[in-house]
Amino acid sequence: MPIIGPNGQEMDPAAMDSATMGTLPPDAFAGASAADMAAMPPPAMGGMTGPMMGNMPPPAMGGMSPGHMEAMPPYAMQGMDADMMANMPPEA
Repeated sequence: MPIIGPNGQEMDPAAMDSATMGTLPPDAFAGASAADMAAMPPPAMGGMTGPMMGNMPPPAMGGMSPGHMEAMPPYAMQGMDADMMANMPPEA
């Protein structure tokens, strides 16, 4: 399942930015994949929240890059757990 927008629509991860992220519901990333995350421009992560991160399946973290991690606000990282960290590529 893809990233889901505020009206239930499928979101194009490559077109996301931090402003768009601010409109998403907490469960928007519940169906995200590693490919979705890899396609998302790193600056979009500036709009990530802890609840959004907490609802992301751990395998989706396989698409994270160092740029994604750098752009993510510290409060969003509160949604991460050990399974998520274990699924991230070492460089992230």
